[in-house]
Order: sequence, then structure tokens, then C-alpha cells
Amino acid sequence: MNLYELDNKMAQRPGYGKEGRPIKLKTNYLKVVQFPNISLYHYSFDVAPKINKQTINKIYYEVANKNNFGKFFAAFDGNSSIYSSTPLPLANERKGNKFKVVIGSNGDKTIKKGSYEATVKFIETLSLDRLRNYISSQGPITSMVITCLAALNAYINFNVRQKYLSSGKGIYPPSPKNIPIILSSGVELKQGFYQSLRPGCDQLFINIDICAAVFYPSGSLPEVIGKILSKRSTEELRFRGLSNSEIILLSKYLKNLNVETLHHHNRKPVYKIKRITKESADNLKFYNDEKNSDMSISEYFLTKYEITLKFPNLPCILVNRGIYLPIEVCYVLPGQRFEGPLPDITLSDMIKHTCVKPQERFQRILNAVSDVFQHDRDPHLESIGMEVDCKNMVVLNGRVLNPPRLTFNEKNRQSEFIPENGRWNIVNKVVCQGAELVNWAVVVFDQERSAPQQLVKSFMKRFREIANQKGMNIPNDPYVMYANPQGEITTALNIACHKSLFNKNYPPHIIICILGATGPIYGEIKRIGDTQLGVPTQCILLKRLTRKNGIDQICSNIFLKVNAKLGGQNVILTNDQIGFVSSEPTMIFGADVFHSGRGDNKPSIAAVCASLDSKATKYAGRFSVNRDPRNEIIEDLKGIVIDLLRVFYQRNQVLPRKILFYRDGVGENQFQHVKTYEVKVLKEVFASVYRNSGPTLTFIILQKRHHTRFMPTEPREGDKLGNCRPGTVVDRTILVEQEFDFFLQSHSSLQGTSRPIHYNVLHDENDFTADGIQTLTYRLCYLSARCTLSISQVPAVYYAHLIANRAKHYFRWDGDEKSDLSRGSGGSSVGSIEEVKNGLTNAMFFI
Repeated sequence: MNLYELDNKMAQRPGYGKEGRPIKLKTNYLKVVQFPNISLYHYSFDVAPKINKQTINKIYYEVANKNNFGKFFAAFDGNSSIYSSTPLPLANERKGNKFKVVIGSNGDKTIKKGSYEATVKFIETLSLDRLRNYISSQGPITSMVITCLAALNAYINFNVRQKYLSSGKGIYPPSPKNIPIILSSGVELKQGFYQSLRPGCDQLFINIDICAAVFYPSGSLPEVIGKILSKRSTEELRFRGLSNSEIILLSKYLKNLNVETLHHHNRKPVYKIKRITKESADNLKFYNDEKNSDMSISEYFLTKYEITLKFPNLPCILVNRGIYLPIEVCYVLPGQRFEGPLPDITLSDMIKHTCVKPQERFQRILNAVSDVFQHDRDPHLESIGMEVDCKNMVVLNGRVLNPPRLTFNEKNRQSEFIPENGRWNIVNKVVCQGAELVNWAVVVFDQERSAPQQLVKSFMKRFREIANQKGMNIPNDPYVMYANPQGEITTALNIACHKSLFNKNYPPHIIICILGATGPIYGEIKRIGDTQLGVPTQCILLKRLTRKNGIDQICSNIFLKVNAKLGGQNVILTNDQIGFVSSEPTMIFGADVFHSGRGDNKPSIAAVCASLDSKATKYAGRFSVNRDPRNEIIEDLKGIVIDLLRVFYQRNQVLPRKILFYRDGVGENQFQHVKTYEVKVLKEVFASVYRNSGPTLTFIILQKRHHTRFMPTEPREGDKLGNCRPGTVVDRTILVEQEFDFFLQSHSSLQGTSRPIHYNVLHDENDFTADGIQTLTYRLCYLSARCTLSISQVPAVYYAHLIANRAKHYFRWDGDEKSDLSRGSGGSSVGSIEEVKNGLTNAMFFI
């Protein structure tokens, strides 16, 4: 079967949903009013040797200009494909035409000069009728349909990517005032736009959205380093130098950064940073063959180039070919995207600049349509007969589902309530099931003068009072102790466990950890508690204790997490609002795969979480390491599912008859690959575990990382920010009729523009109607144990995400204690991941 072909029986849409209140919505889509009624010619474009994308684009334009590709309005996708509405003038298109291209020095230093060979070869003729048949539900999605969409995407993006800086799928025009936005940590924020062709119901659309990315600021390397380290000026670097921790940080930040060197008189070669040395330019020595003696980098630059270094106490950088360079002779080239993880403070800073209300977001998009994209003046679109309505964003019909009824006590009808705008509070409420907390302790990882004992005890006393009021049983105050955040965390937690034993008939129930700041200590506390001690931990930032107002709310939020970690139950849906989940043995699975950031060579971690009760509130989770780096497939899915089925049977004395499997973290181009492998594995598990027929399975993929946004056309229909209200569903117009998918916004945003989740039902044996799966999915979003609001995705997936992020702290390199940075330059990356202790295995320790 073709990789992209769907199983028609499983993928057929069971009609549109009808439940809920109708609402008119504006979306950030433009309508393609004239479908291209032609065929396109598809060519491959290969360059040898392999090189970066900037150079590939330069080589393409050299080939295109010399061969008059522009005359035929050819569109290059920036990777390896060329599309044209008429055949290109190639002498030997079937076997491939080879072109020698020499790239010399030019203004863009990210383009690598050298001699290259480009090969252009005809691949196929693309009939856009296949795409037309797909969107009109007259034909399935196939590889040809996918390629047609890719071709039209190349056409709509070709001109705009020539004009402006592009990175990934975003383009970044100059800011109106041309003033750079420098965030904390010294990175530069660029705000831009994104566009993509999307298939809809008998129609094509162009989805346009705002986007943002962080780049290295251009300038001298000492200035850039000063910004990264938040120095007031480079003079601080001159006199203080760099500490070991700062060198480690910079090695991570600057690795693979392109720098131009300034010490040559007649040329400015470009190098890529491999690492930063520990030694300064004064202390880093090498053997100079010409002088027949050892010489420092500072001495070499003085004798060779007559340059007296201004920063001789700063380290050097190691670049390609084993060359060491002083930092001050290097210049950071513009337009280089920062790919590493950002500190929390930088992310917070970034959100302040990028978080905009719907009205402002949509206005920015309209401005970009007229000023940046200019579809009505694009000669490439005109060459294929494609017309776009550039004046009006698409308005479509949506629905707002009714919120469910919740209760804190199923035996007391007076405790039932209907949340407003996806939120509720637990003031004067008692939870469904309160846990017992006898053995507990508090470890303050800070100095006592920063966190006075009286402050800590007062806060914990108030927490205990509120927790008891809400249904927990906490008979005594905790033992309070202090520990050095830079010291032996394992010893501190072991002591806390010993001191927590007020009743020696029970093990330690939980350790509360108060932290002066976030950082690596959080991951270490979780790793030690989860994998070595088998005791749940709850971290609280010290600044929460010192707040003048809102202490009761903070205590309530902590209570929800602690109660769930210890086996309690906070809130449930009344009666049978989740259908067969309550009436028949059912498991709701959530699955995600966590990939480490670029420059961090830790393996990908897969996590699966599954419900264990008829209320869909109790969960157990598992994780595993994928052997294949950045593999999106859950490689050990079989073992994980068998284990979770065993836990379900032990709890309920019956195996589930129905299974809902929500899968996160899959791009559209991986849908069929994931479905083909993971659904097959699930079926194999059922065949091996069940004596008779196995359970019926519904397999759903979630997409969070998309650019579709909605806004009510009437302000009175939205919330105070102008967003859609929780429960807003869209399942028509911008979605292909034959697919079984929908957008659901199940949460209320505190800031910015809400992002709905795109749910794709790829395999359904439970005969869901559109209303059935939409309503069930929405109601499940009210059952998160961590908060008193409806969340943006089903809890099973959110919990899997929490587990995967927790498990990344469990990974350790085999054989030594070297940091990740020391492994970043290649070589062996063999490591292992620690397992969660038995006492926590089936508990919700990850909440």
C-alpha cells in the first residue's frame, strides 16, 4: 500500500457534528478563488558536495540565471525540488543535466565559496487533477497529492523568500523601525510570517500566521558574549575574564556559530565554532615550527599580525582544521538562527513580545498580505493561473459545545456544578477522595536568612489547614530542614525521608522541596526522588511563600497536585457524560515522544500514559528510550502497552473492551508511517494478551504545532481577550470532507491568541460519530488533576508529555560523570536511563 494512502473504511468522515451553539468565526486563511488548471513539471535539484541551505539557494540561482529558468517562472522549494508549468530547457532531462558552479567571495558570508556540481533531473509530470479530486472527496490522499501540495507551496513562497530573510518555514522582513529586539541571554528576537497552502472542502486555502524565532545578534564576538552573559559592557570581560561555568554556557550557546575573522589584511575567511577553550589567549600555548619554540596565542598574533590583543585573558575558540582564534578577532555574521534551548527567563521575555490578542494578530496578518506576500502581484502565481482573495479572511461556521457537569462528591447532588468559561474554584469544596499524608518533610534548598524558618512553617501550616479542609487527612506539621542547593542533594533527601517518619508503620509519603530558583536542581530532585528513593516530591519556589496576597490560592494549587500524587481524586464528571468510558471497561491512552534540542545528543524518549478507572481520573505511565535518534515511532510500544494492560487488569479484574489511543507529536508527513506501525503493534498486543477477540480501538493523532487560529466575528461571542470560548469546534470548510478530523479549542487563554488542537481520527473501530468523539474529547479536558480549569488537550496526552519531560532527567552517560557538553562534538554517546522505583511505578508521581 502507498505510504500516504488511507484506509478508506477507517478514514471516512461519519458526517459533520451538529451539537453545540452555532457561531461565526474568522480564521487566518485566504481563499484560492482560481484553482490552477494545469500540469506541473517536477525536477530534482541535487548539489555535491553537500552544503548548507544558503549555499544551495545561491547555487540554484546561478544555474537558473544561466539557463533562463526565470523565463519559465520555475519555483525552487529551497531544498531539492524545482517545479515549472512548462518544460525547462534541458538537453538531457531524463538522465540529468550537470552544471559546474563556482561560488566566489560575496557579501553573504554564510554562503560557502567553492566549486560545486548541480544536477537537474526530470522526475515526473504532476497532474493537479489528483489534488482537485482529493479536496472534492473524489479520490484518496496519495503521494501524488502530497507532491502537488508541495509544488504549490513552492510557488506561493518562492518570491517572498527571495526578498527577505527566511529560516525554517518563516520569513522575517525588516522590523518597521529596524531596531533589534535583544532578549535576556543576549539572543535577538525576529518576528515574521508564515504561509502554507492547505486543502479544504472542495477548496484550497492559504494559511497565514505570525511567527517568531531567535537569532544570534550580529557584531563582534566579545559584544555578543557580553550580551549572552548580561554584562553591562565588554569592559567587564576585559578585567574579569570568564568563569568555568560561563565557558561551559558559552560552549553550548556558540557551538556551530559562523564567525568572520578580521585579522587578515586582504581577506575575511569564515569559520564555524567547534568549542571554546578553557585556557585564555595568554595561557593557551602551541609549538611554533617557524620559531622552534612554544608560543601563546597572544604572542603569535603579536608576531604574526602585529596585533596586541585587548582581551588576552579571554579564552579562544577552536574552529575547523584545528585553528585557535582569539575571541576579539571574530565577528558574528547576521541571520544565524539560535537553535538551542532557551532559559526560562528568556522564554518569558520572548512571550511578552510575541503574545498578542486575536484582533492585533489578525490585523498584522492582513498587513502582511498586502505589504509582504502580495499574492495579487506575484508573477509566479499568475504563471500557473492561481488567484487568491487577498482582501478577505475566510469566515466559517463553528459550534460551541456545552460544558460538562462536574462534581467534587458524587454522593451529594448539591456539589454538582457547570464551569463557566472553562474555569472553576474549590473554595469551600471537598474533593471526591482525599489522600492521607502522615509522613512528610520539607527541605529548603536555600539559606535560612533568605527563607526564615518561621516563614516556612507558617506557609506549611496554612497548606495543611487548607488541605484538611478540602478532604485530605494530614494529622501533623512536617519536619523542616535546610540544605545547600550546591551540595549533596541525595544526602539531604535521604535525611528528609528519615526525619519524615512520624509513623514508622508507613513509608515516607512525600518530600516538599522549597527552591530559591529554578535550574538543574529541579531535575536532580525529581531524579533522586523518583528513581533512588521511590518517594514523591513537590517543588515550590521560595518566592511563592513571600507573596503578600494569594497564599490560599497557592496552597490550593499545591494541594491538588499533592492529593493526586498520593492517590486522591479531585474532581469527576457526573453520571455517564463520557459514554462507554464509564459503562464498559475502557482505557484511554496518551502517547508522546520527547526529542532533545539541537546540540544536545540525548536520545529521544517515548512516554505512554493510560487511565485505570471508569472516571478517567487515575493514570499510570511508562517511558522508554528510542534506539534510533529522533525517531518519531514509539519503539517499545508493545512492551509498554502489555505492562499497562496488566496494571489495568490487576486494578479491575477485567481487561478493557474499548481503547482510545491519543497520539501526540506526529507531523502530517508521518501520519501513515505512525499509523501503519503503531496500530499494527497494538493489534499484535491484543492478539497475544486476549484469549478471545481483543478490544475495539480508536487511534487519534493530535497536532498542536500548527498555525490555524480562530476569532469570533462578533465580539460578544468571545471572551474578554477576544478569543473563542472553550468548547469551540470547527469540522468543515477548511477541512477535507472525506477525512475524519476536527479542530477543538477546549481551554480559555489568560493571554494572547488561543490555539486549538487539531484531532485526526486515523483508525476507528468504536463507530464514533463526529459529535461523539468531539464531545467526549472536550469533556475529558476537564479532568486534569493539576488545576481547576479545562486544559488544551486530553489529560492522557498531557500526562505523557509530563512523563517524557520528567524522564529526560533520568538519563545518564555510561562510565563517567561527563556533562552533555563534553559529548557534543561527536564520538560515543552510550548512556542509560534510570527506572522509577516500584513504589511510584503505578502512581501519578508526574503530576
